[in-house]
Amino acid sequence: MSTSKPSPDAGLLAEAKRIAQQFDLSPDDIARAADYCLGQVRNGLEHHGATQIPSFVTKIPNGSERGIFLAVDLGGTHCRVCSVDLHGDSTYTLIQTKHVIPRALKVNASHKPLFAFVADKIADFLSQHPEADVESVEGKVLHRDDYRKLGFTFSFTYESHSLSSGTMLQWDKGWDIADALGRDPCEMLQKAIDDLELPVLVSAMTSDSVGTLMARAYTSPWSSSTLVGAVFGTGTNAAYVERLENVRKLHAHDGSRTRRPGDLMVMNTEWGAWIDDDNTIVPITPYDTQLDLASANPTRQILEKLTSGMYLGELARLAALELYRAQRFDMVVQDGSPLYVDEGVDSSFLSVMAEDGDESLTESRRHIAEVLGAQGVSVHDALALRLISTAVVRRAARLAGVATAAIVLQSGRLDAIDPACKGTESVYREQELTERRTSWSWAPSSVWTAVRRAFKYVFCCFTADDSDAAPPSQNGPRSADGSDSIDIGIEGSLFEFHPTFEKEMRRALQQVPGIGLDGERRIKIGLAKDGSSLGAALVAQSVQ
Repeated sequence: MSTSKPSPDAGLLAEAKRIAQQFDLSPDDIARAADYCLGQVRNGLEHHGATQIPSFVTKIPNGSERGIFLAVDLGGTHCRVCSVDLHGDSTYTLIQTKHVIPRALKVNASHKPLFAFVADKIADFLSQHPEADVESVEGKVLHRDDYRKLGFTFSFTYESHSLSSGTMLQWDKGWDIADALGRDPCEMLQKAIDDLELPVLVSAMTSDSVGTLMARAYTSPWSSSTLVGAVFGTGTNAAYVERLENVRKLHAHDGSRTRRPGDLMVMNTEWGAWIDDDNTIVPITPYDTQLDLASANPTRQILEKLTSGMYLGELARLAALELYRAQRFDMVVQDGSPLYVDEGVDSSFLSVMAEDGDESLTESRRHIAEVLGAQGVSVHDALALRLISTAVVRRAARLAGVATAAIVLQSGRLDAIDPACKGTESVYREQELTERRTSWSWAPSSVWTAVRRAFKYVFCCFTADDSDAAPPSQNGPRSADGSDSIDIGIEGSLFEFHPTFEKEMRRALQQVPGIGLDGERRIKIGLAKDGSSLGAALVAQSVQ
């Protein structure tokens, strides 16, 4: 005899709203978190640890850089091998191959299989693209100085000792190769390259966020120098430009070095660990706790677990699974459904849910059926999952705004470019940028929305089109060339493809004391395409 389930409609949506509310951040939450993160920024400049790591990058590109360089980007999911031709006019040509990193190499007793894999891909690339190889003369013995320079983007936590050396500190993104800890990633890669007798020299190592900053600075259409490079993809991280005099933990090591007032240091924040020491700074849901306990690094990288693409789909899955087990949904899924599988739902699922503007949620229902293997997906099912998905991403984006706000406040740039400061120039600019970039003016908001959507990929600089949040200033920037603005470059699929991520970032920026509406309007956020690859090449170029 079959038993009928209670009507789920009202109860389902009420429960979905209850879950969604657990991901809310109040203005007080945002203000408190921003203040805490600012304290982490400043503490990390004083004391050595796993955050606020000096990159030893001291020159910011201005678009005039030239040359051909190799780059390897080792990220959480893929390994990219690239050749980058810098044209010297803010443009470049990039050739790349992309390879999925086998799971067996990510979790392994030895580092050797991973770096042998990377070296093999470099060898394959050079054989397929001989124009990227060094030119040789028959009979001439190549010396290391003749080798093609390679910039290495290493997207895991390490401490830099110079541009070409560092010490591996910890893994994240689900990786675990214990034997690599304490070793130099550059040396490990160079050894694997030398084993194959390739004429390639690993001349610089950088994080994905430092690379993003460098790439944005090289390609930015604004004359104001770039402050932040951030990544919101599989993982999250940020780098920013700091006054060298503020990096006090370096003073004991290079006290003999003469510093000038304008000297700078690009800092690799490793902000994914900023709230590890106090998880009461932001509200933590039961789903966050479940995810953390099941992760490869419990109690670590908490901010990353709340904000990065690797984890957001899993948070939504855990919440949806709770509702399904409570028999709230109309839909039916089989035992083998991804709904029951750890990490069975990718974060791209959340973007699809957010983009569906149809009242009947036809595309969302189709996608739910396809991804979860569900039957009988109702409009209420889709509405409930959209409520949860929206809440998960909203919190992630607002925490991204909070972390970004801490860097903006630390920089002092909002004060430095205020008219009350009599136009004092920022000390962060390594040199005056040339007038190679065209000055843009702001279009009316309705037109700007259409233009931004159409040309976002090309121009890589845009503002939020949030009808609920405060609109952009009708007068535009105070300076047509952007010199009164703060430029931020962001790379990563979460930022690039989720339709509301930037909007929610900006809402958080508006709510941070010391930034507010006026400060948020002066922050330009642009997509930094090819950030890790182009950035690695630019760092390699800087050591010539």
